Amino acid sequence: MFGQWMKWDTPTGVVRAGFTTKFAAPHGEGNLGLHVQDDRDGVVQNRQTIARQVELSLENTIWAEQVHGNHVEQVTTLESGRGALDYGTAIKQTDGLVTTDANVMLMMLFADCVPLLFCDPTTGVIANAHAGWRGTVANIVEATVDKMEEAGASRSGIQMVIGPSIRDCCYEVDGPVIEAVDALALEERPYVMKEDGKAMLSLQKVNAALAERAGIGNVLDIGICTNCSHENYFSYRHGDKNGRFASLIVKEPVHGYTE
Repeated sequence: MFGQWMKWDTPTGVVRAGFTTKFAAPHGEGNLGLHVQDDRDGVVQNRQTIARQVELSLENTIWAEQVHGNHVEQVTTLESGRGALDYGTAIKQTDGLVTTDANVMLMMLFADCVPLLFCDPTTGVIANAHAGWRGTVANIVEATVDKMEEAGASRSGIQMVIGPSIRDCCYEVDGPVIEAVDALALEERPYVMKEDGKAMLSLQKVNAALAERAGIGNVLDIGICTNCSHENYFSYRHGDKNGRFASLIVKEPVHGYTE
């Protein structure tokens, strides 16, 4: 159900984060997306199963209307439950969520795009971002770090995790994508050109380089390709048009802690 699990200790609570997999769910293989023409009640049951695994309810989750952009929103307990039961109530046109609040589980959905999880252990500011190629070249990493700083994070203390996503072994792109990546002027080229003029691109290397440029010194790449590991993760390129797995991050409050 969870392919990886991470934990950070912060002054304001323990942060837990992870990535779901395909699993023996109440519905199908564990699709968590409400926007992919799947049975709504079945998806909600799957979401409830995931929430229970971290001892929370869907009322504690916040979901976004992901649009492959670089807009990031700070959310609080006031937004809890947005998008959990109805896609229409998700945070509009947003691909990154930041919070300082406890018991607010930030959710993002994937089927090859790059999950990016952020935590500043010194302040307890956390974030979850969705980076397709468009969001990547639009530098959603920098947008997320900026929003975390506004929330009180220390830029140099932020840690970033790159989750399961399609990798350069399987991710072929064409000229317009290559040109957009080249426009970032990275120190090292994150793709290998092919004889037909296309390229095998590592979005992971691009986001890691942008994280370094943004002042993040600690980046962990999980190293899993969703297309190669399609038995465990939904992969759009492999054919999973109606399935999405999730990245999630949540902070549990320290007992007795008050703002």
